[in-house]
Amino acid sequence: MRKTIYLIITLCFPAIFQHLAAQTYTYTLEDCRQMAIEKNAQLQEMKIGEQISLQMKKQALTYFFPNVSAFGMGFKASNSVISLDLGMLGSMALLKDGVMVSAMAVQPVFMGGKVFYSTKLADTGIRASELFTALKKDEVLARTDEYFWLLYSLYEKRKTVAVMQQVLDSLYKDVQQAVNAGILGQNEVLKVTLQQHTLRTKNVELENGIFLANMALARQMGLPVDSVDHFMIAPPGDLTVSDPIQYFLEPSQVLSLRTEYQLLEMGVRAAALEKKIETASYMPQVGIGAFYYYENFLDKNNWNGGVMAAVRVPISDWARGSYAIRQKKLEESKAQIRREDGHQQLLMQIRQAWGKFVESYQKYLLAELTVEESRENARLNETYYRAGTVSLTELLAARGFLQESQDKRIDAIRDYQVAKSMYLQVTGR
Repeated sequence: MRKTIYLIITLCFPAIFQHLAAQTYTYTLEDCRQMAIEKNAQLQEMKIGEQISLQMKKQALTYFFPNVSAFGMGFKASNSVISLDLGMLGSMALLKDGVMVSAMAVQPVFMGGKVFYSTKLADTGIRASELFTALKKDEVLARTDEYFWLLYSLYEKRKTVAVMQQVLDSLYKDVQQAVNAGILGQNEVLKVTLQQHTLRTKNVELENGIFLANMALARQMGLPVDSVDHFMIAPPGDLTVSDPIQYFLEPSQVLSLRTEYQLLEMGVRAAALEKKIETASYMPQVGIGAFYYYENFLDKNNWNGGVMAAVRVPISDWARGSYAIRQKKLEESKAQIRREDGHQQLLMQIRQAWGKFVESYQKYLLAELTVEESRENARLNETYYRAGTVSLTELLAARGFLQESQDKRIDAIRDYQVAKSMYLQVTGR
């Protein structure tokens, strides 16, 4: 009895493991987008960039703190460093060893505004890093949507191929029976066979396309590329294709919502701060401090301390500084021009995205109409073929046109969804 139980366990475990290894994970569009946000490698890199910018700000803040330094020295010489000549009595060692310790703290009081503007520039850098991350997030999501809808279209095309294969298989049997009965010639069978081969070739291409698209989508989601063997998407439940007019927004009204717009503004602000920092470098600098020291030379303990104030005026640097400041002013002007040109580019991008959105909708309407007409054409050719008034070639052509029109409809749905996603993105939604 015990041997029987062991045998059952031995036989069952490989099957269980095989089942687990073959487990397939299905992802909705929202699943794909959420995983891309959380695990995409490029986004993770951008988030580290935000942390670097934060550390730079913390570094800039340390310039507000006092500059504290300490010094210590001790020595013991083999011969006297200082000795007293006693004539015939010889000499007497006065300084053979000693100790000195000191400490000093200097607090910057006025640095020409350099510290203040440096911290502001660091804040700008942090905000810019956050905006770059948001920009990369939009890019990753757009790419994720594109790969998802590409997979959807390939899945749907695979279905149309499978339906067409069933139709051809049924037609092949009918034609073969007619050939066996002497009604049709053998060449009619070859016509159907060639169509079957064409479909098999297309199916191979579709499977390879699905494999490659799976890898691309998995990479966007931060998944290993070898996970594609157990990777599927769930077709959206709602594939409503509606008039784009309901999503329209005036470009000038949504321009400020664009991440790129805010980055252009940050560029101007950063250039202005860099100019102020450069100017502050040639301003007088004031600091106050205190010092304290202890020394033991000649076996005497001495303690002393005091306070101090320092003013630094970079007189000789003023001429060189004037050119440096002019350079920063020119760079600020460049940033302003770049901002204005960027605004125009963003407006053009929004209008182009809208045009693409409308175009995709119009192509979808035409594709729907074409499918309806090609389906009716295929039905009539099927009827006429059964009645003997239409040749097999004409029937196959009608079936092929139906499949082609269905594929174009699938492409139209994909293009519409991608165009919709892009338009929502460029309008800050």
